[in-house]
Amino acid sequence: MDTEPTDIPGCYVLQAKVLGDPRGTFTKTFHMPRFEELGLRTDWREEYFSTSAKGVVRGMHFQSPPADHAKMVFCLTGEVLDVVVDLRRGSPAFGKALGFTLSAENGRGLYLPTGCAHGFVSMRDASGMYYKVTSVHAPDHDLGIAWDSIDFDWPVRAPALSARDAAHPRLSDFTTPFAFDPEGAAL
Repeated sequence: MDTEPTDIPGCYVLQAKVLGDPRGTFTKTFHMPRFEELGLRTDWREEYFSTSAKGVVRGMHFQSPPADHAKMVFCLTGEVLDVVVDLRRGSPAFGKALGFTLSAENGRGLYLPTGCAHGFVSMRDASGMYYKVTSVHAPDHDLGIAWDSIDFDWPVRAPALSARDAAHPRLSDFTTPFAFDPEGAAL
């Protein structure tokens, strides 16, 4: 697995090798020695999967301390424009949003450190996202910011949203509980 740092400290694009033959494809999404080499977390506590119709926006989600987590995501079917925003006070990328095309075909994933919000827009019907996180879901710490309050040029103007996602506060109204630690930026 190849990794590429992004402009958000501790956030990496994961490039899996997609092997294909007439039967289909095989893709390895996690390799502990590579993650450990980069200082990335490997203490996964939950895994889950979502599917979304074209034009759905999910996000921007995160969990607050003490239930905060690092996250790894891959698109297993379809295609998404995956978006990350840095919420860590003192980070050189604080408030910065980046987008990455993830699809079943390109084998790309993302590793997000603690303190980053995550969301995506489904670019095709039945886009399936796979997640691994380092903490167990904690409803009292499950938060988000409004998808359209970040500095990002979304390719949709009126997406399908859940009631929860439509009610998230704007980034400008959000007081972050996260602080940047340059020594543990990947955490």
